[in-house]
Amino acid sequence: MKVHERLDQELSKQGKTQAALAEAVGVSSATVSQWRSGTKTPSATNLVKVAGFLGVQPSWLSYGELGGKTKTVDPKQRDAYRRECVWYHRPAPQDAGRELGNAAGFAFHGGLSTFGRETSQNILDEAQPGQPTVEARYTLIEISGSRLNSFLEAIKFDDLKPHLEAAADSRQKVAAVIRRGLSALADDGRLILLRVEDYGAKGLVGPEYDDGNYMAVVRNILDSFKGDNAGGSYGLGKSVMWACSQFGMVLINSTLSVAQDGKREGRYIGRLELPWHRLTAAEAGSPEAYAGPAWFGEKDEARGDVTRSYWGNEALALDTYLARDEDQPGTSFLIVGAYDPDERFQTIEDMHDELVRALAANFWPAMVERAGDDPGMMTALVRSERNGVTIKSDLVDPHSYTPAKARMLRMHRDDLTVDSLEQPGDVVRRRITLEVPKRLSDGAHGSQQHEAVLLVTEADEDDTDANRVAFLRGSHMVIREELVPGLRMGSRTFHAVVLAGLAAGGEPADKAADRFLRAAEPPEHDDWMVTPDVSSSYARGYGTALKNFRIEVRKAIREIVGRPTRDLSDGPDALKELLRINPPTVDTTKRPRVKSAVGKPDAEGRWSLDVRVSLPAREAPWRFSPVLRFGTDSGAAIPVVWEKLVPETRCTVTGDVVVAEAGAREVRFHGTSRADTHPVMASLATALVDVRVYKEASK
Repeated sequence: MKVHERLDQELSKQGKTQAALAEAVGVSSATVSQWRSGTKTPSATNLVKVAGFLGVQPSWLSYGELGGKTKTVDPKQRDAYRRECVWYHRPAPQDAGRELGNAAGFAFHGGLSTFGRETSQNILDEAQPGQPTVEARYTLIEISGSRLNSFLEAIKFDDLKPHLEAAADSRQKVAAVIRRGLSALADDGRLILLRVEDYGAKGLVGPEYDDGNYMAVVRNILDSFKGDNAGGSYGLGKSVMWACSQFGMVLINSTLSVAQDGKREGRYIGRLELPWHRLTAAEAGSPEAYAGPAWFGEKDEARGDVTRSYWGNEALALDTYLARDEDQPGTSFLIVGAYDPDERFQTIEDMHDELVRALAANFWPAMVERAGDDPGMMTALVRSERNGVTIKSDLVDPHSYTPAKARMLRMHRDDLTVDSLEQPGDVVRRRITLEVPKRLSDGAHGSQQHEAVLLVTEADEDDTDANRVAFLRGSHMVIREELVPGLRMGSRTFHAVVLAGLAAGGEPADKAADRFLRAAEPPEHDDWMVTPDVSSSYARGYGTALKNFRIEVRKAIREIVGRPTRDLSDGPDALKELLRINPPTVDTTKRPRVKSAVGKPDAEGRWSLDVRVSLPAREAPWRFSPVLRFGTDSGAAIPVVWEKLVPETRCTVTGDVVVAEAGAREVRFHGTSRADTHPVMASLATALVDVRVYKEASK
């Protein structure tokens, strides 16, 4: 079943109407109709709202019963893979040289955050051309008892164990990790697996022993095999998967977008990344020394002991937790003996939370819905299960983790930006010029001027990540986020983001800028700086161009936020705190503030808005009236009447008065404007929401 089928089925089962769902989510009935028919797919944010209305899990609504499926295994297929799949260990070179670990695995600062960042970047890079949204799914799996024994038998772990023990018998860093993994497996009797899947991607296309995605991932080192405007460029990102395995083992199952030798489904291969090691004659036969890498697959008779892809065996995929849920092209990777190299997280619950945090922090721009409520470039699901029982499941919603930033980008995509910060929720858009130097290496272009997009919105004073600017380009991964220095006293607290390269548009200059900025990224893709790729490919002036670009971004931000706050009676809050002599028992300078107001005109020409209001701490409940105004191209904002206010979280509504629950720090409600009070058409105005606070606690 697809998303629309589960939605339609659940609405019918519960006897709830399409109109009621539309009102609860804040969209038109026509939009819900499109969701039910499958002509349109809800964004992750709307899926969370729909799931809340129906009382189901967002992950179920989006993906169905993941992990809970039982399939009948064909015993003939199981017998076949047990007979035909073997491990091939590359012999040591004749000159006796030793590689005591893969250097690519040490190129990044380790940890699950890096793992999530690099693997999701690769998933975005591998999105199938013409595919609007690629799905990323992360599943943590803990197995023990019979499940563990069956898995180890399927991957022929007994054949591997002598190699693992020999590789662990050294003083190398990687050897210590293998020793701990073997010890934990023996002592605890459990194993953690981490599956990373993409759907709507290319899959591991390409021949077995020649150029292509398959070779770049499975056999080659430092082979990126990506386009000029991809996120990755060094071929290093894949190494984090092996680095997060205590055994250096990753198993792979892929459905191809383009057939290879007439086959598309179930391309299976395993790769083991060990350092050089030597077995005793009794263990190894001949030879005794091994280079380190090994591959699990079908023996290639034409090449001796070498193994190659093993195709179309569903029993092998099921027995090794790599069965794919749909026939969409893409790849599933299984990290065997998954762990956190930073050793901060040991349980699958803690690892789960860290992956969710990492995906939200690094890829919120890629997950924010496009104009018209269409899903963003990527959706992400994180699940955890223990011996087949789901423990946690999170559909990553950028509006839940970075609400102000997500709303800011959404306002830009809906073209609802303004020239200056006047009302809560305003988003200012400015153009910042990047001078792209002449490209020397292939004569592709001369020097060009690229116009990046800067977005700025006001933040809550207590936001811990405020006064920072995030930088991103066409991959929509956050490249860098940094504090803005030199802010004047009294400047507004803010969030800012810079959309550069193809994130700003699709013109030739945008593409040239994206290529330049990609070249300016180090292997970690966490900065724009002068790299060997930049200095060898571009005319001089590249360093100045990068420096001036950052200077202009900071200058524009300081100008936008440097104006005085709306409440000029007592000066900035920070200054009032410093000058206070006799502090009052209640801080009367703080008041409820609109944290976000997200929406758009509906089919009936009304503004439909989801509003979040942050509340300062106090014992008595806050009581206020939301004020709706229309901002136009010129003149002051014009008041508009609410048609309906619907409480959603920790509040009640009577007429146009919202009363928060005692102790609530945030309330949410949905509002719809009354069309006959509009001074202009809703589509020609920006909806601005503020609050009028009542002094008495409640009535």
